Amino acid sequence: MKNLRNFALGALAVASLIACNDDDDNPGIPDVPAQSEAQSILTAFAEDGGTPFDAATAVQFSSDYNVFIPSTYGLDLNLLSPSNPFGPVTRLPLYKGWDPNGNPVDYIITEASDREVATILGVVYAPRMAAAVGSNGVQNVQIVDGRLAFPGTVDFSPSRSVTPGDPNIAGSPNEATGSAFPPSAVSPGAVGDSEWSSFVVLPSGVVLNAQLMANSTGIHDRIPKIQEDNQNNVNLDRTNRAVVLQILDGWHDGGKYYYHLVTDASQQGPAAIEQGVYASKLNDLPTFGVFPDGSLLGFSPVGNGVAGEQGLDTTTLDQSIDPVNIFPIDPSNELFSPMWDAHINMWTEDAISQGLRRVITSTDDLRTLVDGGWVTSFVGNLQGPSNPFIAGLNPTGALINCPVIAQPNASVIGTTVGTPWNN
Repeated sequence: MKNLRNFALGALAVASLIACNDDDDNPGIPDVPAQSEAQSILTAFAEDGGTPFDAATAVQFSSDYNVFIPSTYGLDLNLLSPSNPFGPVTRLPLYKGWDPNGNPVDYIITEASDREVATILGVVYAPRMAAAVGSNGVQNVQIVDGRLAFPGTVDFSPSRSVTPGDPNIAGSPNEATGSAFPPSAVSPGAVGDSEWSSFVVLPSGVVLNAQLMANSTGIHDRIPKIQEDNQNNVNLDRTNRAVVLQILDGWHDGGKYYYHLVTDASQQGPAAIEQGVYASKLNDLPTFGVFPDGSLLGFSPVGNGVAGEQGLDTTTLDQSIDPVNIFPIDPSNELFSPMWDAHINMWTEDAISQGLRRVITSTDDLRTLVDGGWVTSFVGNLQGPSNPFIAGLNPTGALINCPVIAQPNASVIGTTVGTPWNN
């Protein structure tokens, strides 16, 4: 009842927001359907035991933490070590929904294509996601008593595996890069069915980035596994509706600690390597290598980077090490999309032989290296048009759903803020 009373008070603030924020296409007319949908989702969340987002009572993160998702409950920024085998984590609201057969599922929401809906739910406003509406890459959902009813679902039962490639095989991509990437075999740890997409369209037409975390088949591989029985894992709290997730590092604008999630991927390779759900339906989102049109945003992983510091080859050999990819913008920019369009790069033989290989820290840095002839498109990339936004590299043809949580200052690395772990 406490959660419901707090929610009722918060609803007054939302009512005021609705009265003051008009639909962009119809001045003077509130966008009531979309906001009513968001309100119903929070009402059900409270009924299910969660604490709905309220800007007045949510965790107030200082600018040092630079948190992008307001509904985040907390961050643990202690780095990976023998005493901390999971590395940095975040804790987010965990919503209850329904699978196609009416069975309960658990999911998170990290972005919305509508500004008011994003404000109500405490998530990132990402308007470019709306470009996905009408494509075959989305999942059209219904709302049943405030709970999303998904036409698709995910099987979390497979065992994930990644077999490194052999650079000694003549004529292989591994020989061309001198590395273990791409792997010779992969098996994703979770597989979506033909209807599953994390870009879900509400009846109002608003797009949410809603990623499945658990169902009766198991739990997401990014949830720290500290118990043998996945369904009773304390990091998946169905009573208080909160989930703890491992976050990955990256580089953006010369700054490290660009912490993000990996939830889904459109190809088996990145799904296995980065511990996400393999969701083939994402391949139909518009459009690889296109920006700012379409619903995607380019980024660049390194195929054969500095061993132990950056590169898909490092992660292929050791799954505990992040690939530390290069990202162009953050969620404060309205051109942001959480659906990242991979443009894998690789160091050339000349650069490697001359000892020039190093950590790449930004898209500007990447562009300088590409212009200098030291870095180029990965041998497995598509042969279509190059993307000037990502240093003129070709797209790889793989999408990775990467909601960005925070980009904290180095001064707060090793600290915790809010409530990052379930009790």
